[in-house]
Amino acid sequence: MELKVQIMSKGFLNSRIVRYGVVSTIITVLVIVVAFLLNMALTAVFRKYPLNIDLTQGKVFEITQDTKDFLSTLDKDIDIYILNTEDRFIGASPSEYFMQANEVIRKYAQYSSRVKITYLDLLRNPDFGSRYPGLNLSVNDILVTSGERTKMLNSADLFNISNSYYGRYVASSKAEQTLTSALFNITAAGQIRVFVITGHGEEDISPFTELLILNAYEVFPLNLYNQEIPEDTALLILAAPDRDLAELELRKLDAYLESGNGKNLFYLASADQGPLPNIDAFLAEWGIAVRDGLAFEANPALLLSNSVFMSYAGYREEEHSRNTMAKGLLPVFPQSRPLGMVFEQEKYKSVKTLLALSPASGIRPSRAEPDWQPSAADIAGNVPVMILSGSLRNSISGSLDKANVLAAGSVLGLDENILGSSNIANSGYLLDLLGSLTNKEQEIWIESKIIGSGQLGATILQVMIIAAVFMVILPLVILGIGVGVWLKRRHR
Repeated sequence: MELKVQIMSKGFLNSRIVRYGVVSTIITVLVIVVAFLLNMALTAVFRKYPLNIDLTQGKVFEITQDTKDFLSTLDKDIDIYILNTEDRFIGASPSEYFMQANEVIRKYAQYSSRVKITYLDLLRNPDFGSRYPGLNLSVNDILVTSGERTKMLNSADLFNISNSYYGRYVASSKAEQTLTSALFNITAAGQIRVFVITGHGEEDISPFTELLILNAYEVFPLNLYNQEIPEDTALLILAAPDRDLAELELRKLDAYLESGNGKNLFYLASADQGPLPNIDAFLAEWGIAVRDGLAFEANPALLLSNSVFMSYAGYREEEHSRNTMAKGLLPVFPQSRPLGMVFEQEKYKSVKTLLALSPASGIRPSRAEPDWQPSAADIAGNVPVMILSGSLRNSISGSLDKANVLAAGSVLGLDENILGSSNIANSGYLLDLLGSLTNKEQEIWIESKIIGSGQLGATILQVMIIAAVFMVILPLVILGIGVGVWLKRRHR
């Protein structure tokens, strides 16, 4: 009898151990499975909606509110193809800028369900390029598509490149500006046509035309002597010619500006130009004079360098400068010819100064000695460097016809380094100005971002919250858990 009880006890004990073992195994497996599934789910969520805080100065890994507002208005699906694996795209040189560009690109899908981002290894998918036979696709290129419209971006388009004595280098990132502009381009209802006049030794303004193209303008060259000005031209640009226009070309300009509403001419002068009597006479009819000499700035607080010919200009109106003024930015037109007004009002034309140097500015005579230094006699005060002349008159049909001639004293205001600088207003101001003159509904201008400033952009409140979480709350939580475990074990 005693032996039988012992056998039964051992059997019961063994079965209980087995049951506990099975239950423990099941619980362990369930915990592992749940943890694995939870990790996958959270990884997917955090990849789409990352829980991170950008503490860099200037929020270089974030997108601006302007881009967020634009994304909220999207009514078309957009695919963004990055032609590389994500790891290799981030690891491209300079890696810090490609990492920033990657983070910025990801934000587009985060803030709009219309945007889908795909990393595609072009080397493993060579057939992908055959879908776009007109494009020469390369590794790290970015393809933005919506329906049948496509915009290809080279990886170099994401950055502002500058030259130095040691070679070319990345000065800042324009990834957000480039990508937002690409989205804007392929979703815009229509593009405004711009023609750049050629054939007179004009200056190269390709950095500026690239900026226009990014903002949904179509830009074409035009030989004014051999070609007619297309009827749908909204803007003509004449960039510092060193040879005068012929009478035939001037008649074409007159006919263009008088042909209907919304016609515009943007003329840029240069310190290297010789006499251009035909152009001067044409501008005088619009109340604009390009004077002899060079404008200088005697206020040292406004100088960008030791040169008195490179300084900030001030706004003389608020209509077109509202956005750049709000950002605290001023334009720069180095080595500018001084401009002047032949008249302020004549018949249906009115003339106004848009940009001018300070009251301490003046004009250096063109025949000044090599060792010339500014003197009180040279101070003219508020020397204009940009003037706008507009005409408004009744057309034959009874509507109001509007045309404008815009003149700038220096083509160097369209220099690549100036347009790419986040501390100078030229890009934003010119886009706002030309957008207004051409009746363009929307402009996209986002400041370039410099990486590696070495300063945090966190506010005092953010610093206090982070300090409280990691120095107070988290240690207290860990301490509380430890005390709870100790009490539970002690009273077991």
